[in-house]
Amino acid sequence: MDHPLTLADLGVPHEQSDTLSVAHAALAAATFNRPYNPDAPLPLLWHWLFFNPTVATTALGVDGHPARADEFGRSFPRRMWVGGRINRSGDLIVGHEATRRTHLVGAQRKTGSTGDLYIVTLHHTIEQFGRTVIEEHQDVVYREAGGTTATPGTVVDPGPPESDGWRHVVHPSTALLFRFSALTFNSHRIHYDHNYATTVEGYPALVVHGPLTAMLIAEAANAHMVETPHTFAFRAMQPLFVDQPIRIDGTTSQLVATAPATTAATTTATTASTTVTATRLDGVTAMIATIT
Repeated sequence: MDHPLTLADLGVPHEQSDTLSVAHAALAAATFNRPYNPDAPLPLLWHWLFFNPTVATTALGVDGHPARADEFGRSFPRRMWVGGRINRSGDLIVGHEATRRTHLVGAQRKTGSTGDLYIVTLHHTIEQFGRTVIEEHQDVVYREAGGTTATPGTVVDPGPPESDGWRHVVHPSTALLFRFSALTFNSHRIHYDHNYATTVEGYPALVVHGPLTAMLIAEAANAHMVETPHTFAFRAMQPLFVDQPIRIDGTTSQLVATAPATTAATTTATTASTTVTATRLDGVTAMIATIT
């Protein structure tokens, strides 16, 4: 490329507005097997179900992603969302419009095991009723075509969860992957087309969406939290596959911070920090997240 990377090269708009549909949120609740209250704020990470790109079917590439005919799109057709950090300072209210604004804050070209790649960081802000309620950094990798992903190894007995921790086991079915693709208007074929996923992109089976894994982590952690979390940070390390159980383990610690007061006394604030891992059947950690 003969120019610095831009949002246009990535096919990402600078600004999008979306009404947070009650009906769409109800479909998400059914997908995640939870009751839905339309009067409640949008749960953690559910903003990912909105602000998704809308392109005509004829504008899709062979992989199901929106096609990009520019130099960057031809050179780096593979896209993987590998991590991010979300800071929630308020509630998103269903049934009302919200606006997401995006800036490209980092783009670094590197050479990896599969060839050249770009590591891109996007900064999103989501506003509703005139104030910012979500700030998010997304780390996305764009890489060249080619390469294969090994089949997970021998099943490992995880043993019991830690004495002060908890464990959930999720079984990602084909139906779950399909529903999540529909919720996010994601037509990437690795999530629903077995033949394409295995023979073209070199995976051993259909791939569980990275954001779906993060949302499954958040849903599992929600059952063990007293208050709505303010931050969520995650990093994806290895892929997960359809019909293979995901072990989600979490432990919570109390962090006490002492702040100087305006009087002779001091005030303390206690924050609960939960570390959660999503692990494959072969004992490989696929994703790690920290929630506070």
